[in-house]
Amino acid sequence: MKFILPVSDFNLEHTLECGQAFRWEKLGDFYAGVIGEALVKVSLDGHELVVETGSPADKKKIADYFGLNEDLPNIYKEIGRDEYIRKAIKKYRGLRILNQDRWECLASFILSSYTNIPRIKKMIASLSRRLGKRLVLGGMESYSFPPAGRIARADIKTLRGLGLGFRAAYIKDTAQKIASKKFDLDELEDLNYSEARERLMSLKGVGGKVADCVLLFSFKKYEAFPVDVWIKRGIEELYFDGKTAAPEKAAEFARERFGAYAGYAQEYLYHYLRHERERS
Repeated sequence: MKFILPVSDFNLEHTLECGQAFRWEKLGDFYAGVIGEALVKVSLDGHELVVETGSPADKKKIADYFGLNEDLPNIYKEIGRDEYIRKAIKKYRGLRILNQDRWECLASFILSSYTNIPRIKKMIASLSRRLGKRLVLGGMESYSFPPAGRIARADIKTLRGLGLGFRAAYIKDTAQKIASKKFDLDELEDLNYSEARERLMSLKGVGGKVADCVLLFSFKKYEAFPVDVWIKRGIEELYFDGKTAAPEKAAEFARERFGAYAGYAQEYLYHYLRHERERS
């Protein structure tokens, strides 16, 4: 299945390589990744996003996944409160926040604890290959992310053997809660940001940063402001005159400064800080 989505203010590279998703790989002039149970190939041709899938796909869901329905120019007005954000927007204009599958996003960020992006990708790929569904598109193959029930039933030794380490116990426990309906992810949609965050943090392996990532990248709760080492350091240097700030204080400051779209400010700052430091 192949179709085109009209786009404006959209940069595919910045969106897929800013650390919010772990299933995409650049292959020549296109990206290949998994959305739900479909292997997807995407490329940007001017103001058109060319999408090819290995199984039937809903155009509206694909557009929603890439955040194409959000009014990005208005978001820029809301968050462009200072020179730092405006500089990041100018450099990475078109970066959009994805709207990912909730279970996969939660599991992925539980796996992200105390490690780096290449290893996170490797863990997710191994887990999907072992317990997910095989997907094909042309000469490419990949695997869907396994549902909570399959991970809940998996032996803990099997999970550790996939390179998950101490995270295996966390993801298995959370999968069991979701599979048994003791925890309903979809109920978080109707809660306000603070309530949803508190509920998520009741799960093993879910601290403030992981909860904020899940709410931002799969619930459209754009006031969420994940604070990792890059953002903490950046907030301290740019806004606190180099003074140490606890993650909660940094996030609270950001929500007050950038408002309802603080999460968008976070992504632009994160991408900017990470790339600038790598070049220096």
